[in-house]
Amino acid sequence: MSSKKLRNVCVAGKRTSMRLEPAFWDALAEIAQREGLTVGALCTRLAERMDAQDADSLSSTVRVYVMEYFRAATPGREEVRYEMAVAAE
Repeated sequence: MSSKKLRNVCVAGKRTSMRLEPAFWDALAEIAQREGLTVGALCTRLAERMDAQDADSLSSTVRVYVMEYFRAATPGREEVRYEMAVAAE
């Protein structure tokens, strides 16, 4: 049995299914709230960046984004290693 949960998200006006672990769904919702976005709007922005960066899948892109977002928010971090870590603009 997988610990990943399948949920539907509206990305660029289209219903898309993503399978993420519950912790990533929670973190994604928290980031969206902090940035004043819906989860769908945040995923749409990530999907647009994914196209430009030739990433394998939206789920993978979301996992990396969540990790880098919170790394960038960690006190004492003087540099952000990945452009994707910057809050969705």
